[in-house]
Amino acid sequence: LVSGLGQASSAIGATFVVKIMKWQPLSDQAQKMTWSFYRRNMVVVGAAFAASLCFGNAGYMYLTVSFVQMLKAFTPCVVVAMLYVTGVDSPSQKVSLSVLGMSLGTVVASLGEANFNLLGFLIMCCAETAEATRLVLTQRLLCNLRFGAFEGLYLMAPICALWMWGLACFLEVPRVMAKGDFQRIRDHFPIFCFAALLGFAVNVASFLVIKRTSSVMVKLLGTARNAGLVLFSALAMGEEVTGQQALGYTICLLFFGCYNYYKLTETKAVPSQSAADAEAGEAGEELLRG
Repeated sequence: LVSGLGQASSAIGATFVVKIMKWQPLSDQAQKMTWSFYRRNMVVVGAAFAASLCFGNAGYMYLTVSFVQMLKAFTPCVVVAMLYVTGVDSPSQKVSLSVLGMSLGTVVASLGEANFNLLGFLIMCCAETAEATRLVLTQRLLCNLRFGAFEGLYLMAPICALWMWGLACFLEVPRVMAKGDFQRIRDHFPIFCFAALLGFAVNVASFLVIKRTSSVMVKLLGTARNAGLVLFSALAMGEEVTGQQALGYTICLLFFGCYNYYKLTETKAVPSQSAADAEAGEAGEELLRG
């Protein structure tokens, strides 16, 4: 319910920017969009986003906070693999080796988990697969079709909110109604409004990062944040972090740094800007016709 609130506020905010104020009006690509294209892309993005949150939150029921954050460090590896398989992006050899290094670190950390739970591990694997699917499809839409950040939110946020609140109707609403917890929304209404605004800001920032860099960078920035969470859970919450876990997570972070270095320094031969724009436009038209 709370996560869906952020998507709903994003849909309202994007509609205000795109339709009411027309600060970023819909492009020709978006206006030519067919229902078949929307169903095969936007609906899947919404479903993947809802699934990633649902499985991601369920993982905390079986695993420690620190171990969940360590497993999330593996998500960039899944994203890179899906980018390559779908043809959205082709990583260089050095970038691929950095991703493999992060995978190795995740394996080492998993083998060193003192309270390992197979069900929780499988749930987190589902969460990471769903998150990678969402990010790859979002990058494909924002870059190949050249959608703007607010334009992408205008098209994707409503279906994401619908998926998430639809799941909440079965998983959360009956329990909340039985406990009478809806009264908390009224009691803490300003806090919920602030949470909605933060959700809108986070979604806009995420879309801008994907459009300007890549979907992998979003998860790599999340990896850096997760490192702080692991440290906090160990020092402040008293969760057990074994030496092998610490070694595995250190390997992840080292190769995370290598990935950023290679991405920033590698030079690729690219066509001229005009040729690139024409190619992107043709790709967008082909996607929409498909």
